[in-house]
Amino acid sequence: MLRPRASCRTTVLSNYSTYVRSLRRRETDPSYHANASCPSVEVVGGELLSAASARAAGKILRLGSLSPSQRGLDTLCSGIDFGERYPVATTIKDVARRAHVSPSTVSRVLNGADGGHMRAETRARVLKAIEELDYTPAKSARALRQQRTHVIAILLPDISNPFFSLLARGVESVAFNQGYSTMICDSNHSTEKESRHLDILLAEGVEGIVLVAVAQPEMSKVERLLRRNVQVVSVDRVVEGLPTIGADNRGGSRALTEYVLSLGYQRIAYIAGPPEVSTARERLSGFLDAVQLTGPRPVTTRCGQFTYESGYSVAAELLRDLKVEAIMAANDLMALGAINAAEEVGLQVPKDLGVTGFDHVSWAAFVRPNLTSVEVPAYRMGQVAATQVLSAKLKETRLETRLIHGGTCTARR
Repeated sequence: MLRPRASCRTTVLSNYSTYVRSLRRRETDPSYHANASCPSVEVVGGELLSAASARAAGKILRLGSLSPSQRGLDTLCSGIDFGERYPVATTIKDVARRAHVSPSTVSRVLNGADGGHMRAETRARVLKAIEELDYTPAKSARALRQQRTHVIAILLPDISNPFFSLLARGVESVAFNQGYSTMICDSNHSTEKESRHLDILLAEGVEGIVLVAVAQPEMSKVERLLRRNVQVVSVDRVVEGLPTIGADNRGGSRALTEYVLSLGYQRIAYIAGPPEVSTARERLSGFLDAVQLTGPRPVTTRCGQFTYESGYSVAAELLRDLKVEAIMAANDLMALGAINAAEEVGLQVPKDLGVTGFDHVSWAAFVRPNLTSVEVPAYRMGQVAATQVLSAKLKETRLETRLIHGGTCTARR
């Protein structure tokens, strides 16, 4: 906010914007001064006071002592109280004055650094002043002083995917408990957007990034973050050059395929995820491991995009072109798309067609019959990632998966 000159102790203005314009005009034209009637709003010692506050303090305007170039307005009127419209934020100095302590004492109380070094009475007085003045520390100012933002970012490929939403909740739960805020960025399966987000997060000064990459990210940007001491960990998907917190996707997929084969299914179609994504490759490998171990089977594989729409469209093609007994999808969203595609052509699941998914997201339990799937501990992965980022102790971590015997695949007659 522009402030009056030091010699101008009290100025009355018709409204705030008029006063700012008059100050700017005065910078270039010393002979300029405005003449207007106005409601009383005072700027005293650089602070904006409402008319009511000024009158209560017994302050009387004395414009006659000011030179024309110093006064912006020369008529005092009463009327509109601008104090509510342009409130001045409470500062740490205001709290210190109210509590009769120094600003550094208030700072120590706010930062929890007062234990054993401050009288209980003093601390209580500071806390009371904070409450009475409704003081909230400016986080940006604190970050500037401490060179720490207390913010970690979560960069995801698709926030609408329940798996990633659950992962983000795991990160947030740990961050919140340790006094950190979280920033969620959605790359929307775009490597270009992901790269731009990395630039933004560097500029924002985040302290850590939990990254679920679209594919292999632009490592030059990741390295810039690492040079700035930003803790970056990859979650769910392998990124070369970064520690990864993931799950046993290959083992889980192998176990699921062995279970489906044990039920008597022969003609199985597999909808894989994008080939550039490590989890998609791992789950496809697990499927092929099980098929090869149990002997040759009539199998076809197609690629989807880990989305409901791709699961629906690929399944519709499979059911139109091939006679299949089961469709195994590399995630639950594609499995749901396959179920709907089957129902649209008159097939019942599991009577006419078996369907499986992967991830076991929260809504999978509400599919009827319940979706046969593999549970990936997304929430736990998020918690582990946040813990490692905040402790700056990053390491490769692999969590176990769990087979879910749902009702979308049953024993063949």
